[in-house]
Amino acid sequence: MLTAASLSDYLKIVSDLRKDWKVKDHKELWFRAESSTHATTRLQPGLYRPRAGSNRKTINDLLTLENDLYEEFQRCAPQLSDRLIEDDWDSYFLMQHHGVPTRLLDWTDGALIALHFAVNHRTAPFTTGAVIYAMNPHWLVKLLKKHPDRKDAERRWVSFNKKHPYDTDEFTWENLYLPLDEWDATKRALKTPRIPLLWDSPHVSRRIAAQRSRFIIFGSDPTWLSKRAAKSASQIRPIEVPASSIGEIKGALRDAGISESVIFPDLDGLGRELRQAWDMRH
Repeated sequence: MLTAASLSDYLKIVSDLRKDWKVKDHKELWFRAESSTHATTRLQPGLYRPRAGSNRKTINDLLTLENDLYEEFQRCAPQLSDRLIEDDWDSYFLMQHHGVPTRLLDWTDGALIALHFAVNHRTAPFTTGAVIYAMNPHWLVKLLKKHPDRKDAERRWVSFNKKHPYDTDEFTWENLYLPLDEWDATKRALKTPRIPLLWDSPHVSRRIAAQRSRFIIFGSDPTWLSKRAAKSASQIRPIEVPASSIGEIKGALRDAGISESVIFPDLDGLGRELRQAWDMRH
C-alpha cells in the first residue's frame, strides 16, 4: 500500500499515479476516503454494508428495502425540499445526499477533498490511520463498456422497450439501475445489472458541487469493485495515512483552505468548523 506521511507526500503519490496510468492532465482522477470501521466492506455502498456484528441480508431483500425507502422518499420529499425534484434520478441522488442508504458510492475528483474526508473528523489521540482510494475512472469506463453484463443489460432494455414503447426510451438503459418495485423485479428484462455504472450526476445541491462529487452506482454485486481493485493490473490504489501523521495533515489542509465550511457550504458546515476551532483552543 502507498503511504503518505505528509500533504506533500500525498500530492506526489497522486502525481505519480497519474503518470503511471498515463492519464492526461486535462482528465480527472477520482478519490474516495474510507473509514477504518468499514475495513471488511471497503469500496461498497451503504446499502450493502451490514450492521456491525450482523450478516448481510440477501441481495434481493436489500433491493426490495431500497425501493421501499425510495418510494417513501419520493412521496414525502417534495413538500420538504426547497427545489423542484424533476425526475427519478434526482430523487435517488438526493436520497443518498440526505443520508439514506443506497447503491451509490460517493467519490470526488478533488484529491484534497478526499483527504479532508479521511482525516478531518478524527480527534487526538489518533490511534488508527486513514485510507484514501485513488482511481482512474477512464480505465474503469473502458472495462465496463466491454463487459458482457453491460451488453446483456442493453439488449434486455431494448427488448423491453419494443414491448412497451410508450413507457420507456430505448436509449435510457441506465434506468435499470434505479430501484425496482416488486412487480418490476420479477421481470428478467428489468433485473438490476450485476456490474456497477459510473455516473456524472448533475449538481443538484450546493454541497454536491462544493465536494466535486462523482458517483458509482452499484448493481447487484456488492464486491465487484473491491475484487477488481485487488487485481495487480487495477488502476484503483489505496493510499494510507499513518495515525502519527493525521494531526500534521489536518493542519496543512487548513492552511490550504480546505475546511469544513468549504466542503459543506451551509450553516452546519460552518458550525462544525467553529466547533473544531473551539476543540483546539479550549
